Amino acid sequence: MKKLLRRITLAVVVSLIIIVCVFQLLSLDSTSEMDTVTSQTQTVESQEFFELLNLDEATEGNYYSMVDENDHRIMRTARHIHVGDQYICGKNKLYEVHSVVDYTAHAREIERTQAGSSFFSDFISSVGERLNFNIPVLLQSQEAQQENRLLGVYHSHGAEAYVPGDGEESIDEGGGILDVGRSLAQALEDKGIEVIHSEETHVPHDSGAYVRSRRTAEEMLQEDPDALFDVHRDAVPPDEYLAEVEGEERVQIQLIVGRQNQNASNIQQFAEGLKEKGDELYPNLVKGIFMAQGNYNQDMSPNAMLLEVGAHENEKAGAQESVVLFADVISKYLYGTDEGGEQIGLTQDSPGGPGGTAITQVFSLLALVVAALAAYLLISTENLEEAKAKLKHFTSKEFRDIAGGKIKQKFNNQENTEFAEEISPEDSSSSEENDPEEGEKDSQE
Repeated sequence: MKKLLRRITLAVVVSLIIIVCVFQLLSLDSTSEMDTVTSQTQTVESQEFFELLNLDEATEGNYYSMVDENDHRIMRTARHIHVGDQYICGKNKLYEVHSVVDYTAHAREIERTQAGSSFFSDFISSVGERLNFNIPVLLQSQEAQQENRLLGVYHSHGAEAYVPGDGEESIDEGGGILDVGRSLAQALEDKGIEVIHSEETHVPHDSGAYVRSRRTAEEMLQEDPDALFDVHRDAVPPDEYLAEVEGEERVQIQLIVGRQNQNASNIQQFAEGLKEKGDELYPNLVKGIFMAQGNYNQDMSPNAMLLEVGAHENEKAGAQESVVLFADVISKYLYGTDEGGEQIGLTQDSPGGPGGTAITQVFSLLALVVAALAAYLLISTENLEEAKAKLKHFTSKEFRDIAGGKIKQKFNNQENTEFAEEISPEDSSSSEENDPEEGEKDSQE
C-alpha cells in the first residue's frame, strides 16, 4: 500500500511538472516577441513625448506637489508627474498617482511588494540543501566574478548649478553639478573603484539633452561598467531636500526610475536595494524613489540610475558631502551584498529586457527538470541515504554507460574480428582431427 501511494504521488508530481513545461513552451516565443515589441514602442513614445516635445520638467519656477488622500504632502519635484507614476517615500510607503490637477498630483497608498528572489531559485536551493548538493552556477551571486570594479558617472544636464556656491542656478560652461559628480567619483575611487566621469554638459538644458547624453552613455558602456549614474539636482524649495542625517542637517538624494523602458523593473530593484542599504548606513540620506513616466536613457542598461542631489537652492558643499556618503552606499550594496552582485550580473537579456522573458522561462524549465528528478528521488526511495546512493549510481554508472556504451560495443566487435583473423593453421588441423569425417571428405576432394 505504501509503495502504491508513492507511485501515485510521483505520477501526480511528474504530471504537474509536464503541464507547466508545456505551458511555458507554448508561451515562450509569443511572450518574448511581445515584450520586445512593447519595449521598442515604449522607447519611441518616450523619446517623442519627452525629448521632441521638451516636456521633461515643469516650466521655470514651477514644480509639482504630490499629496495623499488627506492632502498631506508626500513630496515635491520639478519633474512632471503623470497618472500612474509611483513614489516610495522615506518611510518606504508606496504611493500611486490617480489624478493630476494643475501642479498637484493626488496619490493613494498601495500595497508594496518587495522585489526578491524567484520561486524557482528558492525551490531549487531548498532541494539542494535537502539532498546535500548545490546548483550554484545559475543562481549564485555574480560578486565573485567581479575582478575589476568600474562605474560610470555623467550629467545629462551638466549646466545645473547651486545658487549657494555657484551664484546662479545654471551655467552653460558647466554648473556645480559637475563638482558634485567629481566628489562622487573621487569618493568611489578612494574605495578602490575605478570611475569614468564625463564632464560633458550636453547643453542646452532641455529634454533634448538626453539625446545628446545618450552618446556619452554609449561610450561608457563600451567599457562594460557595473553601473551608470546620471547626476542631477532638482528645482524645488530647499527644505524639500533637507533632513537630519547622522545628527546633522544634510542634503538628501532622490532616485529616479523611468517607467517607459524595458529595464524598469530591474532598475526599480536597483533603486530599492540602494535605498535599503542607505537606510541601514545613513538613515534619511535617500529621500525616496520616484518611478516617473520617462526613459532617461535607462533602456540602455538595467543598472542605469538617475540621481537628484538636492535642489538649486541647497548648498553645493552640502550636496558634495552627501554624495560622499552615498558613495559608501553604492560600494557596500554593489560589492558587499548578494543582491548587489546579482544586480551587476544583469544584462539586456535579463528579466524585463528584450528576450529576458525567454531566458527566464528557459531557466524555469531547467528548474522544473531538476525538481522532477528531486521529486523522483525523494518519493522512490525509503530514506535520504538511499536517495544519495541512487544519485551517485546514476551519475557514476549511467552517464558512463551512455557515453561509453557504443565505443565499448565497437571495440568488442573489432576485437572479435581480429581474434578470428589470427586463428593459426595448426588450429585448423586440430579441428580436422577432432572431426575425422570432415577431414576425409576434404582429402577426397
